[in-house]
Amino acid sequence: MAVLKKFWLIAIFMPWRHSELYEESRTRGAGFKTFLLLTVLGLGFSLTSIVQAACGHFPAVPVILPLRLENYFVWQALLVVPWILLAWFLLVPPVRAAAGLAGLSGLSLRQVLVWLGLGFSSCLFWLWISHFLTAVLYVLGMSQKEWVDLVSRPGWFQTLYLVFMGLAVLSGLISLNLSLAGKKKKGKALLILVASSGFCLWLAALAVFLR
Repeated sequence: MAVLKKFWLIAIFMPWRHSELYEESRTRGAGFKTFLLLTVLGLGFSLTSIVQAACGHFPAVPVILPLRLENYFVWQALLVVPWILLAWFLLVPPVRAAAGLAGLSGLSLRQVLVWLGLGFSSCLFWLWISHFLTAVLYVLGMSQKEWVDLVSRPGWFQTLYLVFMGLAVLSGLISLNLSLAGKKKKGKALLILVASSGFCLWLAALAVFLR
């Protein structure tokens, strides 16, 4: 349990060490630990979605999927874990192929799977913190209009919210760029493009569904 806890703490709070973390854990279930971490974070989103649904709230921004607003958080609670995991799995082959074309050959599917998963997990944690904060405010009695006003107006809450968003994006980008391009001297620009594109595609998949 202590080993798993250490793995998760490094995965979430030290994105610059993800490549090293994989090397240390590749023969000790790195893939399973990463899968478990993403699942737990997804369940965190599921829990906060249930809270928001129970409080009678609905997404404050336009939705893309054809789901009714009053039931959106219920569907999100049910589907967020498979949505996160499916997007993760689907991105592995194209990122591995693109990295190979950019000069980083010899990567195994497991290696790319873990690298992507670690970067995504760090990003997800910071996204979830803002989701959790929203759920707590709703439980304490804040209306959706009050929450929207609080987020929209410049001030401490908007700043805090933007900080969490910024940490989410930066942690994922730092992780994947250092994992894919950190040790390369030639073709680094192409690998940075591959890492950043893969991360942005995953963020886009989240943006389609997560509210």
